[in-house]
Amino acid sequence: MTRLSRLSTLAIGLLLTPLVALAQAFPSKPIHIVVPFPAGGAGDTLNRSIAAKLAENIGKPVLVDNRPGASTIIGAEAVAKAAPDGHTLLFATDVTTSINPLVYRKLPYNPQTDFAPVTAIAYVPIYLLVNAEVGANSIADLIRIAKANPGKLNFASFGMATNAHLDGEALQRAAGINMVHVPFKGVAEVVPALLSGQVQVVLTSPNQSLPHIRTGRIKALGIMRRERSALMPEVPTFAEAGLKDMDSSPWYGFVVPARTPQDIVQKLAAELGKVLTDPDFREKSIVSKVMEPAPVGPEHLAGILRSDREKYARYIKALNIKLD
Repeated sequence: MTRLSRLSTLAIGLLLTPLVALAQAFPSKPIHIVVPFPAGGAGDTLNRSIAAKLAENIGKPVLVDNRPGASTIIGAEAVAKAAPDGHTLLFATDVTTSINPLVYRKLPYNPQTDFAPVTAIAYVPIYLLVNAEVGANSIADLIRIAKANPGKLNFASFGMATNAHLDGEALQRAAGINMVHVPFKGVAEVVPALLSGQVQVVLTSPNQSLPHIRTGRIKALGIMRRERSALMPEVPTFAEAGLKDMDSSPWYGFVVPARTPQDIVQKLAAELGKVLTDPDFREKSIVSKVMEPAPVGPEHLAGILRSDREKYARYIKALNIKLD
């Protein structure tokens, strides 16, 4: 080996040594999970249960940091600018990674260059929920009532261009109705508004609404997917109600800053995989109650991100939504 080759090999080794040491020492301090939603919602509840189990497994504190607002942009920006050492994760959704870049011309982060996928967590079935006082017992009833009262019904979302907003706009377009969009910061605010009649309609996971669905104060009229759910098998799909091609499959997952060493990404994925596939966790967490577990690991989430970008590009173009 020439002297130049030996020096080059040594230089590369010196560069890699800190990364190897960092991966071996990980985690060296508390892990922070940034949740871009308010406390009390399904995502927050899920993350707190994940954090508790992960902390137990790795022997380090795992803290949930709620940073709600601006269609997840506030939380996403914080993680994009965080140290790429694996100690800061973003609880990500398709809003953060696929929808925001299509509706905002200026974002303080780039989902394709600022984040690295760690793992998907679950898919979230979306239901059409209404206040019982509306008097609708089916999607057809709601459409009839909305057509007879244009601009009189309010539908809630968790912010502009969130899934609930896009799905509400898609429902209006498909059904030929006119409702008023009322954005909130999170589901913890939406459920009381739905119960009080401040809003009459929302398209979301039924997690926070299940007790009120059971008592009849809130009614589930339809599910936005191709087949019925085991959670509420009596609730028909939108396709059964005559509204074709209305399939909403939002997901939850974890990403980290893009320059996080791959060894650390893989270690995080493995540790989170242990949590998410643990039978006791699945039985006790809300994943088993209102969600569908997703395959774990960076590769599956990377595939979701690729397909989402194509799907939402078509979706948002059809709805003609731009926010700035």
